[in-house]
Amino acid sequence: MRALMVATLAVAAAVGLAGCGQDTAAPAGEKPATETAPSETPSQTATKPPENPEPPEQPKPPSETSAPVSLSPTGVVVPAGVTKVPTAQVDSSALPVYYEHRGEVWEFDGGRSLQLFAAASSGCTDAEAVVLDQSAADIRIMLRPLPRPPGGRPDSGGACTAQVTPRPVVVTLDAPLADRTIYLAIGR
Repeated sequence: MRALMVATLAVAAAVGLAGCGQDTAAPAGEKPATETAPSETPSQTATKPPENPEPPEQPKPPSETSAPVSLSPTGVVVPAGVTKVPTAQVDSSALPVYYEHRGEVWEFDGGRSLQLFAAASSGCTDAEAVVLDQSAADIRIMLRPLPRPPGGRPDSGGACTAQVTPRPVVVTLDAPLADRTIYLAIGR
């Protein structure tokens, strides 16, 4: 008896699911809703090319939102349009000796943006640079690691390494760098 009831329910469910989403009945004399009558001839439906076509998008120059300089296994990769700031113009004496790329700063966007590498405290954390002060003579920038986000970085792919990791950071200046001295320090 139980087997008969289960079989009956299975057949009823199969019939019900087979008919889901099918509405084949249309009132007499009308076409089903899925069919549409052509309203225009093919020559009328062709689209015309735009009067003033837009030129293809040109590559954008580096901006404050992206760090143009990157690291590769063989060293620092500096793209065109980015210039390394002379070492004599950068005071990195307040940075610890373990800082990779200590005192290396690059300028772009007409000297209004600076990029350098800050030290994150692990492979799962990030770092930032903050302009503390800028004057006609100098610029003071603080580099600091950011705390580890709960659960780690989404792109870390697993366990976090407990090692100092260089992260690219960018700051935007009020005026072009010119010959001003850059003072770098760390903070929390």
